[in-house]
Amino acid sequence: MALTTRSATTAACSSCRQWVLRSFIASIGGTGAAPRHQRRTFAVSTTRWREEHALNDINTRFSSTPRVRLNDNDPTQRSTPAKSKGHEQVEEYEVTGEQLLEMQELEEAIANEQSQAKAQRRAERAAKKNSEDVEGSAATEQPEHVPWYLQVQSPLPPTESSVSARQRMPDLPSHPPSLLEPLLKQVSVDLGMDDLTLLDLRQLDPPPALGANLFMLIGTARSEKHLHVSADKLCRWLRSNHNLTPFADGLLGRQELKVKLRRRAKRARLMSAVGAKGTNDTELEEGIRTGWVCVNIGRIEGGELPKTEAEIEAESKIVGFGTRTIGCHVVVQLMTEEKRGELDLEKLWTGMLNRSRKAKEELFRKEEEEAAIAEEAQTTQNHEDAERKAVGDTVLFSPPHVGTRETHQEART
Repeated sequence: MALTTRSATTAACSSCRQWVLRSFIASIGGTGAAPRHQRRTFAVSTTRWREEHALNDINTRFSSTPRVRLNDNDPTQRSTPAKSKGHEQVEEYEVTGEQLLEMQELEEAIANEQSQAKAQRRAERAAKKNSEDVEGSAATEQPEHVPWYLQVQSPLPPTESSVSARQRMPDLPSHPPSLLEPLLKQVSVDLGMDDLTLLDLRQLDPPPALGANLFMLIGTARSEKHLHVSADKLCRWLRSNHNLTPFADGLLGRQELKVKLRRRAKRARLMSAVGAKGTNDTELEEGIRTGWVCVNIGRIEGGELPKTEAEIEAESKIVGFGTRTIGCHVVVQLMTEEKRGELDLEKLWTGMLNRSRKAKEELFRKEEEEAAIAEEAQTTQNHEDAERKAVGDTVLFSPPHVGTRETHQEART
């Protein structure tokens, strides 16, 4: 069977050839029904939409494309001729309004997820960059590649040990005597006394019995033997180097201690026959163990506080006999740790000094108040005298009135 040129051109496509073949078979009386292929509900075209296309473009394509519903019974609708052999046949499906809305919502959800993911990635990159900057700055301060034994450590604050704190010398007060500084070095360094305390009692009023302008140095000995040996060395040092005559109360001399120990041993032998034993109290009663030595150096030159104008004026009004003594007194109190805690001389003398200062301040305050009251009274008296004088100068005195005899009689009646 020969086909026309138009039919041959139309049969260039495979579908067209099948349609021509079926129509030919039907014309000769055969069955033109071809085996039906199972169709899917929606046929998707082979071309893929680009993801970067906007949703409006997709809607425009779907709205502009004609929706054709194929009919299986109509052979003219099952296949359409193609223009050229290289063209592909595109099968389209019908899309309703609800499906289009669902697609739009799906596209919007995908776009939102993508924007959120981009924002999250941007925030992560910014946080990572900040952390890298911080790590870089820390690395510049302390490089990581430096081993631990080469890293420079920050210096620790200086801490004072207990031994150095006990051996620390006290500070000198204002206007000290010349002997005070070498005395501190002798007691601390050479004699080995601990916990030195210097009390400035020059402002104590009335002055103590040890003397006016008093300096008191308190030190702790390590044992009873150390106490007596140190006190004896201190007295010898003052006599030989400074030509002073100190008096040590409670100091046991070398021969005196031997005599007392010999007497105690003899007494112990006598008491052992009876069955009695010696105790610490008996040692204290015998004077073998004192625990406290007071070295009174006496009066030395210097160490006086400068006096105020009020004190100089008050001293000028004092009338008496004798000469005024100058200088200051120094006393060294050497004790064992037990005896020092028992006596607590620092608290005793500090309390007396504070009470004396308060009483002196109260006295000065009262004197200032009295002086202010007296000055105010004097000022008031001066004003009154001036006013009285001014009034007396302006008063006019009238001459005395001489009455007659009749007026005197009338006055009597």
